[in-house]
Amino acid sequence: MTLRARVSRGLFWEGGAALVGQGLSFLVSLLLARLLTPEYFGLLAIANLAIQSLVFFQELGFSSALIYRQKDVEAAANTAHWTILASSALLYLVAFVSAPLVAQFFHSPESMPVLRVLALTMVINSFSRVPYTLLTKELDFRKKVLPELTASLIGNLAALLLAWVGWRVWALVAGELISALLVTLLVYAISPWRPRLQFVRSIFHELFGYGKHIAVSQVLIFGITNIDDMFVGRMLGQAALGQYGLAYKISNTPATNITRVVNRVTFPAYSILQADQERLRSAFFRQVRFVGALAMPIGVATVIFAHDFVYAVLNESWAPAIVPMQILAVYGVIRSVAANMGVIFQAGGKPQWLTGIAVWRLITMALLLYPFISRGGLVGVSLLSAGVAAVDFIIAAYLVDKILDARMVTYARILGPMLVYALVAGGLGYLVNAGLLALGVWDVAALLAGGAVLVLVYGLFTWWRDDELRPEFNRALISLRQRVRRG
Repeated sequence: MTLRARVSRGLFWEGGAALVGQGLSFLVSLLLARLLTPEYFGLLAIANLAIQSLVFFQELGFSSALIYRQKDVEAAANTAHWTILASSALLYLVAFVSAPLVAQFFHSPESMPVLRVLALTMVINSFSRVPYTLLTKELDFRKKVLPELTASLIGNLAALLLAWVGWRVWALVAGELISALLVTLLVYAISPWRPRLQFVRSIFHELFGYGKHIAVSQVLIFGITNIDDMFVGRMLGQAALGQYGLAYKISNTPATNITRVVNRVTFPAYSILQADQERLRSAFFRQVRFVGALAMPIGVATVIFAHDFVYAVLNESWAPAIVPMQILAVYGVIRSVAANMGVIFQAGGKPQWLTGIAVWRLITMALLLYPFISRGGLVGVSLLSAGVAAVDFIIAAYLVDKILDARMVTYARILGPMLVYALVAGGLGYLVNAGLLALGVWDVAALLAGGAVLVLVYGLFTWWRDDELRPEFNRALISLRQRVRRG
């Protein structure tokens, strides 16, 4: 099977799993938001913030190094597996001991037991990290998506049921633990790989040599994407943190999940193409076109329908999240496209560039967050995030140009028309929504109708005007029909 066919198949399985899994997860999150108050989501966010600050030390970038590696893969896999298990046990101990300090920092004593229990997910996930990575390396996404999809579905449904019977924040914690355990069990049921008692010191140093740049950049990216949560939780409290977290999730989850799906498939493929710059450049801009085509209408829809969405689907306790949600939708679109550039740095053997960009952004956020939050609250921090993301995009594009000869005008030529199509389609969708509301139609039905018009009009514009995406869509439809016929 050709590389293009393997990538296409990978996108089919990853995209299908993300569409179903993330769609159900998103729906369950909205139902949970109706059942629980922002304070409970704030408690979970505090615990997750502490856990995620440790997770990047868990594997030391070994997953990316294992995907990039082309020799002695079996020995490298065993070495990585035992390293990740040892680091995970140590990190859980750190989380358990530091829980009182985290609770004190956020003035939230309720977060201490939540953190200690939720941190068990680090240990559980460590057992499946290497077999999961090997499935990705082999582009065997059909096997890989089943654990994710099944675990996400059952974990989210369990959280919803437990919230309904009154478990409150512990419903959210239980859902996370169930999902982590199921992923681990199912990965071993599907993957043929089994760990052996093998640890090669020279391979450890090689994996660490490549992975340390990825790990450092991931730590810094975590700081960039979560330092705002830390400031919001510390300065504005649990409820505000819950509202800000939901605004971020609604405005960023669709766009960033598109990028996550595409990057999982394309990084292994880019690693194969690393010696062929022309093919790598062509593949990268196809990826930018594909991600932009999906992320742009999602961002526009979030800006246009955020107000009606919150009042129709959630409740008034989430109203402070509306304007941050609209601002962060712009951030989400920028981030979804810029994230693809990091894959080029890795595949091009320049992971240290990720570190440089992350250091600049973290310093900028750290210096400006306090004055922006003090003066603007949730709106201020959202504006800062969107502005820094725009500058970050320009820097990353300049560095990609060093590897692929990728001019800024190329991004504008690809993404500019998509923005115009999305704005026109969004305007028509807004008019339909407003008209139906004026006629007394149920607010949820009016919102769905407006969204459907946006999707339909944008899809028609894109299919009619974009000569490069049209063949891709046609091939995708043909492939989908063939797979349906085969069962």
